Formats: sequence, structure tokens, C-alpha cells
Amino acid sequence: MATLVCRVQFLDDTDPFNSTSFPEPSRPPQYSFREEIPLINQIAGVHRLLKAPHKVETDHVSPDRLGQTVKA
Repeated sequence: MATLVCRVQFLDDTDPFNSTSFPEPSRPPQYSFREEIPLINQIAGVHRLLKAPHKVETDHVSPDRLGQTVKA
């Protein structure tokens, strides 16, 4: 069971000219990502840890017409 421990934080970009509504932590907390669990299943845990004000949204990944993967 391998883990990757890193510091995580969010960027509140809902209003780029207002940095006081949700100040980012001065020292981001650590989160241990587990290798055997898909990353998409671990995002909710990171979101809870950060107490981020945004809803969790996932990017949709789909192949383009040349067979390469692109974000939609």
C-alpha cells in the first residue's frame, strides 16, 4: 500500500479581485493519497480537509477525433 503525502490547497478564483472572502491557509495541510484508490475517489476527502467553499466538480475526459485524450 503505497502513499504519496503532499500539501494541498485550493485557489478561490470565483472573484480574482477579492482575496478576503475565503483566505487561503498560510500553511497548506497534508493529505496522503493512496496509490490503490483512484484519484477521483479521493477528491472528496481533500475537499473536506480544505473546507473549500466550492462544489466538487469533475472534468470530463473524452477522446478527440484523432484518438488523443482531451478535456471537455
